[in-house]
Amino acid sequence: MVTPAAMNHIAYQTTDLAATHAFWTKALGARLAGAVRQDAAITSSGESMNPFLHVFYELAGGECIAFFDVAGEYQAKDDGLEWWAKHLALSVSSQEELAAVAQQLRDHGVEVRGPVDHDGLWYSVYCFDPNGVHLEITHQTRPLGEPDAIEARSLYDTWLADRAAERV
Repeated sequence: MVTPAAMNHIAYQTTDLAATHAFWTKALGARLAGAVRQDAAITSSGESMNPFLHVFYELAGGECIAFFDVAGEYQAKDDGLEWWAKHLALSVSSQEELAAVAQQLRDHGVEVRGPVDHDGLWYSVYCFDPNGVHLEITHQTRPLGEPDAIEARSLYDTWLADRAAERV
């Protein structure tokens, strides 16, 4: 089995490309690394697709966060999921870097919540980008090892049993 080596990019739609660009390049120091412009087209499923610009902001590790700036009118859709469950977590190397990034964001007028201690394994701060993307900036204190995997499997199995029995 081939397992992907890393995440290349994750993409969201933006409603304000200039504010998005300022947030990612100035508040977080990401590099504008690439862009693709697409004219209106018909998708492989037969749906019409508005013109868009797809921009890529590169993080320090080489991964990108990308945004679609879609022209024209379109119907916004709510996926019905909990807002707090949908988030993008970005890593920093230390708690000092975590504090520095939180301050950078605050210096750019971004409201930052935290730090939050997640069982001593992750320390995180949270904010929203101009598009409402829920961001977690996190420092993981140690690699996840075999004991973590064993505990995860136990929690997973117990959770599924509890859900099936309607205990949660």
